[in-house]
Amino acid sequence: MCKAPILPAFHCLFHNLFIPRKPLFLPPSIEAFFNQITKCYFIMSIIQTVRDKGMWVVTVAIALSVIGFLLMDARSGSKGAGGGTTEQTIVSVNGEDITYGRYLELEKQQEASYAAQSQGQPIDENSRQRIRQQVWSQLSEGTALDQEIENLGFALTEKEKNDKLFVSEVPDFLKQEFTNKETGEFDAAAARNALNQVKKSKNVEQKQAVANMLQQFDESLLRKKYFSLIQASAYAPKWMVEKQIADNNAIASFQFVVVPYSTIADSTIKISDDQINTYTKEHANEYKLEEATRSIAYVSFDVKPSLADSTATQKAISDAKAEFETTNDAASFVTRNSSEMQFFDGYNSKDKLMMPAKDSILAAGVGNVYGPYMDGNSWVLSRIVDVKNLPDSAKVRHILVGTVNPQTQQPTRDDASAKSKIDSIFTAIKAGADFGAMALQFSDDEGSKLKGGVYEFFPQGQMVPEFNDSSFQGKVGDYKVVRTQFGYHLINVLAHKGIQPAYKVAYMSKSIVPSQETVNDAMNKANVFAGNSPTLKAFDENVEKGKLTKLISPDVKAVDYTIPGIGDNRQLVRWIYESDPGDVSEVQDLKDKFVVVAITGAEEVGVPSASKVRAMVEPILRNAEKAKRIKAKMGTVSTLEALAAAQGQTVQRADSIMFSNPTIPGAGQELKVAGVAFNKANLNKVVQPMEGSSGVYAIKTEMIGAKTSVAMSVDEQRKQMESQLKQSMVYATISGLRKAANITDNRSKIL
Repeated sequence: MCKAPILPAFHCLFHNLFIPRKPLFLPPSIEAFFNQITKCYFIMSIIQTVRDKGMWVVTVAIALSVIGFLLMDARSGSKGAGGGTTEQTIVSVNGEDITYGRYLELEKQQEASYAAQSQGQPIDENSRQRIRQQVWSQLSEGTALDQEIENLGFALTEKEKNDKLFVSEVPDFLKQEFTNKETGEFDAAAARNALNQVKKSKNVEQKQAVANMLQQFDESLLRKKYFSLIQASAYAPKWMVEKQIADNNAIASFQFVVVPYSTIADSTIKISDDQINTYTKEHANEYKLEEATRSIAYVSFDVKPSLADSTATQKAISDAKAEFETTNDAASFVTRNSSEMQFFDGYNSKDKLMMPAKDSILAAGVGNVYGPYMDGNSWVLSRIVDVKNLPDSAKVRHILVGTVNPQTQQPTRDDASAKSKIDSIFTAIKAGADFGAMALQFSDDEGSKLKGGVYEFFPQGQMVPEFNDSSFQGKVGDYKVVRTQFGYHLINVLAHKGIQPAYKVAYMSKSIVPSQETVNDAMNKANVFAGNSPTLKAFDENVEKGKLTKLISPDVKAVDYTIPGIGDNRQLVRWIYESDPGDVSEVQDLKDKFVVVAITGAEEVGVPSASKVRAMVEPILRNAEKAKRIKAKMGTVSTLEALAAAQGQTVQRADSIMFSNPTIPGAGQELKVAGVAFNKANLNKVVQPMEGSSGVYAIKTEMIGAKTSVAMSVDEQRKQMESQLKQSMVYATISGLRKAANITDNRSKIL
């Protein structure tokens, strides 16, 4: 549950309403929709800060105004992030339009919630696209679900609603306000009375706010009722469970001869486009494309630093060497000259120093500058500022009087009172109070207070700088009060280990970056290539002529933001779908490279072209043709021994093969072969050649039996099967509603 004071209430609302929890059995987009309304009640945790009972209505009104803002169909006509206007229809589900404004608000809030959960880390493009798809699923699938519930005439009686609202499924916005803090009991009568007072109130906004909240609660109950009805139909008959148990325990042993497909060279069999098209039409459900795609080829002209750029960077940093060596303030010099390696005002032992030429740098001595030398893609100067004999690890105990909550960073105590408290604790300890007892009673560090405040031996640099310096630079037995970002610490150094020289080193670093001349050179090459390649044919000819590398991206979708290998470039995706196969783009400036793109193909929704599926279908058809030739060569088989001799193969044996996992040693999984082997009609008979996954098989079954069962009882497996059915039925229902709905997707026109 989100805990937040009044000011961050809106963030709290967004976090609980839009970030779905990991479901027990639903895919994220469906689970998020299914629980969305229930989650929104978590916002009422802010009521904990309100002690006046009458204020609960005001808080609900505030929350509902935010929800209304988020979920409204925007009518302002303002421009969205993708260029569309907010009143445009981004998706229509069975004639019900959903606006781009609504989509945008949901997307923004999910991104904000993601950022909050990741503690301020920026959202990468993969996460952003997942969020966009999640929002899309909530809108399209959720609308289809609501429509189905309405069409079926689902309704709630007043008794049902009251039982859920005040007894069995009390929403948080009531539970938190009307639960006795001492007994933990919910006061249903008080909650009922409060709602009735609001209904009689003349305050229209309050009445509407509570009415909307109750309506959303009703909608969540309808969804649960719908899914409960669907799941209640799950039934696993006893005979089905017994059959599954028998199948899982079934084993067979058989002899076989296999002639591998590899005995016929692939080059001897040609598969035409017509053959592939016929096959994909016959298996349309397996290969049907649900979304249109485009295939592109592109050539990249990378902007990489030249030798001249490296030399210029080396000279620039060499020119600073004399001043770096004579300055009395190496830290300020590094900062003033914009070094890309910031100054670390601490000490590291030799084995912790990770820079190249470490021995040479240390050999230069204190105050002397070594370099320039290469470190990765940078030229660097190093200067040892100081050296001390310090331990490599320290054991301390401490008491923390915190000033902030380490999880939320919210203030918990003002600085002056924290300092006063730590000083009082220190005074008591100096007067003879037990350190461990004081830590247990007063320390805000939950990680150490139960251990008397002790931190066992830890290395240099593991703690925040102020704590680290007191631990390593103080003497064993020292007590010291220090302030860190967490508050005030009383630190007692207990022990040191591994005393050795430790170095404070300043680095002056400059990355080697492309000069404008280098950038212009790459851009000119790209422009020349693009100018000479107005068509796909010319594009391919110039790639070959220039000995360039042509890169491929085969599945660009209309709603994509990112193209593999190229990166985030929504405008380029839009161009790809506004243009025709064979078109070649202008030069695309991607900062670190210039790219020229050619559209090589287009696939529409439905059965794909032969070129699209050739890599998948060609091996299947080729093996089928090989199987015909091998079977013809085998002829009628009388004995496996005779067949093996004629085909230059050996008779092999598969012992105790499981029906539930028909893996044949040396051949892999052969489902068809195993199915024939477990047919009791084939026992002790030679089965004529059949097509397998890896070759053509002839088999003779010797034994069909069962292993000893150690599985659950029939009743236990029946319950498990029904549970699995219930889980799959929810997803299947949503999937079926989505497929049956008439969904018009306008994302590619707006985003």
